[in-house]
Amino acid sequence: MLITPQAQNKLRALLPRPDRTYRIKAMPGGCQGYTFDLKIIQNPQPDDVLQSFPDLPIYIDPSSLPYLQEVVVDYVEGLVNSGFTFHHPASCSCGKSFAPNTCPS
Repeated sequence: MLITPQAQNKLRALLPRPDRTYRIKAMPGGCQGYTFDLKIIQNPQPDDVLQSFPDLPIYIDPSSLPYLQEVVVDYVEGLVNSGFTFHHPASCSCGKSFAPNTCPS
């Protein structure tokens, strides 16, 4: 997983308290089968995997690791829509969901 500098800066800015961090999970849903869930958490699950970026620890649900290997997380600002994007090489045209059968195993 790669998190762009813009996304890292926005993630740091959005944390409400220094004792909070983020957790990412691949979830059933979307038009192709799976989508990503990003949540602010205080305590990670015992089996979560830590991926650290400068001053930004992010925990990943262990079952989601194979789906996040090629993902690029970015933050995009626009006049109509702003937010985090998760680009996976197997994404559909909406860019928000992906087909897991094309993900590396």
